[in-house]
Amino acid sequence: MSQELRIDFLTVSRYGEPPVEASTVRAIATAGLGAAEYAPRSEEAGGARQRLGTYHINPPGIQARARVNVSRHTAPVTRGMSESAFNDLTRGLVAEDTQTLREGTIALDVRIFAQRERPLVALDWAMQVMRVLLDLTQGATIDPAAQRSYGRAEIAHLHPNEPLAHVAIHRELWDAESHWLHTHGLQKFGRPELDVAAVPHSLEEEGAALLHEVADLLAHGGTLLAGQEIDFEGHGRVIAVGALPDMDHQAPFGRLRLSDVPLPGEAEQVGAGRLLARMAIAESLRMIETRDMGGAIDALDRALAANPDDCAALAAKAKIYLQSGNVTEALHLGELMELRIPGDYRGPLTAGTSLAAMGRYREALFALDRAIMREPEAAESFDARAHVQQRLGNAQAAATDHAHAEYLRRQGATVV
Repeated sequence: MSQELRIDFLTVSRYGEPPVEASTVRAIATAGLGAAEYAPRSEEAGGARQRLGTYHINPPGIQARARVNVSRHTAPVTRGMSESAFNDLTRGLVAEDTQTLREGTIALDVRIFAQRERPLVALDWAMQVMRVLLDLTQGATIDPAAQRSYGRAEIAHLHPNEPLAHVAIHRELWDAESHWLHTHGLQKFGRPELDVAAVPHSLEEEGAALLHEVADLLAHGGTLLAGQEIDFEGHGRVIAVGALPDMDHQAPFGRLRLSDVPLPGEAEQVGAGRLLARMAIAESLRMIETRDMGGAIDALDRALAANPDDCAALAAKAKIYLQSGNVTEALHLGELMELRIPGDYRGPLTAGTSLAAMGRYREALFALDRAIMREPEAAESFDARAHVQQRLGNAQAAATDHAHAEYLRRQGATVV
């Protein structure tokens, strides 16, 4: 038997009286959202509020049902919320909508019961209901699951059939040098909420992109369990680890933390900094293809701000310098890598390529020999040495290096 999801929204009216019953029923029907039946009530509902009545709606063509409870509060609906929580909730709203949420006492509590297999259809229907209610009340809507608010302008810009429109990503400090990024709203899809811990400030853009990508997968029906790994097309892998929600971050279907898969002999990772850095480097490579060298450098600098000794980022930055003719800076980066990461082949490879570009072939040959000694399966090092051997007039040695580079590529050897 299919499990039913419960999804809630709360609309606060700008007016002191609820919308007229007949007008509400007509507006919902005119919008093609179904026939609403109103049952007036007058009872204390607890929390210093009086329930005035309930609309019952069966959305047409959707396996869902909905009800709208209309209540009058003796104090503002948001009374009792801390100022910081209220400011977070209303961020981005126009002043009039913020004032409504601060002072409004008439509330329309919308609850949808939807089939877990097709929550997006019910959510899109709910957004259309929200538009109707906001037009009738001139108010603002609170989305408790996503912990954000909508006015009429925000609702109008939500795209139908777009799951991520119903999911928010929040940011909080993790420590002095990083943030904690986490989702709100995946519970509306019957899925666990996600987070990434210890995200370096410079890589928050990549952290949000990671959460968006995995959240989109889950909202479209994908599953993710604690202990499961996700491979990101050669950039790296993350593992989902169970994380306990706290009172301010409720997660009815659990919470999963995305962390780098530890390398052999490496301790369990707290964050996903390695993958986020690889994402920034991949973005720089895409920018290089479009000749946006400034943007590519900026992307690499974000990775290097998180880890100044990231050889992949340093080597990519050196390649940009070489392509733009800034050979001295490229050589400097190669020497820097050799000094600070002495076991990595990319330092001497970068130095050798830069020296060759300067015409200093003998020095380049020694540097490339060091690179090959450190990593004998990197085809690019043999390609670079073949070029230098050719320049030195060593045709046979150049042919041998070219042939070996092709052999390594055919074998599919990949060095990270």
